[in-house]
Amino acid sequence: MSRKTDNFGTGDYAVGFGRPPVATRFQPGQSGNPKGRTKGAKNFATAITAELKTRVAITENGKPRNLAKLEVIAKRLVNKAAEGDPKAMALLLQFDRAGQMAPKTDATNLEQFAQVDQPVIDSIVQRIRQTAVPNGELEADNSAAATGDTP
Repeated sequence: MSRKTDNFGTGDYAVGFGRPPVATRFQPGQSGNPKGRTKGAKNFATAITAELKTRVAITENGKPRNLAKLEVIAKRLVNKAAEGDPKAMALLLQFDRAGQMAPKTDATNLEQFAQVDQPVIDSIVQRIRQTAVPNGELEADNSAAATGDTP
């Protein structure tokens, strides 16, 4: 099938695959999805997280308490595992193996990392300053600092 290039813009051509009618084509500057995604639309994970954070009233040891649903689920799972439910035990052990119940890094480890990494951080900052400031200005700043004069 040959293309008719002379009548292409007027709509007077053979309509077919790759050649839609002129009236149904996308117009320049007009979105194919004008309404778009509605504001505030939440995905499934966000809805689950919000629902797990909602608080419910429970009675624990004869006292009323307000807990998040996630906390209630955790309490029931641990209690079932303590009673001997093998499925609950397997789930808790799997959760533990995944590292979810591992203790977080304490402040002493962070201080050790900071002491070890400080020379590296200083050298990176020095290189950034040397490349960011032209050489003439850097020498002027160094000479002023050496003489005690402030610019």
